[in-house]
Amino acid sequence: FQVSQARLLNGLPGTGVYSGPGITASGTFDPSKAGVGPHTIRYTFTATNGCINYAEQPLTVYPAPVIDAGPDRFVLEGGNTVLLATGTGNGLSYVWAPSTGLNNPAIIQPTATPTDDITYTLTATSADGCVSTDEVFVKVLKTPTIPNTFSPNGDGIHDQWEIKYLNTYPGCTVDIYNRYGQLVFHSNGYTKPWDGTLNGNPLPAGTYYYIINPKNGRKQMSGFVDIIR
Repeated sequence: FQVSQARLLNGLPGTGVYSGPGITASGTFDPSKAGVGPHTIRYTFTATNGCINYAEQPLTVYPAPVIDAGPDRFVLEGGNTVLLATGTGNGLSYVWAPSTGLNNPAIIQPTATPTDDITYTLTATSADGCVSTDEVFVKVLKTPTIPNTFSPNGDGIHDQWEIKYLNTYPGCTVDIYNRYGQLVFHSNGYTKPWDGTLNGNPLPAGTYYYIINPKNGRKQMSGFVDIIR
């Protein structure tokens, strides 16, 4: 903020300058340069006749809250997770925004039950009026939708085994076997859907069996998928 100038009661011409911790050449006070604690700012006036006088103004810099909204979280669709925020400061009060899906937006570690991906912002205000903010992202892991057929014939329609939402599960695994129990496809993560090939060669039409482990708290899934050509 700009320090208010001292009034000159004698009306003498001259120049004035501010001094003290955190004071810039233009007379602006920077709390970050002054540091936390009490300080005294001085305004010194030197008249053209050589006389000098000064006025002082005490002020106190209060510490800003130190907060961390916690690590980003994953939550299964329909489930919940606790936001692991932390904070230190003088008499802190908390507000989360938006409040969507939170059991109590005025506590530091609320339980979140969002229905879609969301970013929450935590604002902490100290008893001194100082404010700090931080954000946390919550990823909602929706139930994978697994089709039981696809047709990798190059017509641009259902050419890959698209499993909706599975690519959002970190560390998931997909294993596919033919009817003889031979592993024909394995994937860590599912960013590239299976195209019905083995070592680049098209597999014959028929029924194949899968084991999908989404991890992240969701149970393993198994079943069959038919390649139609």
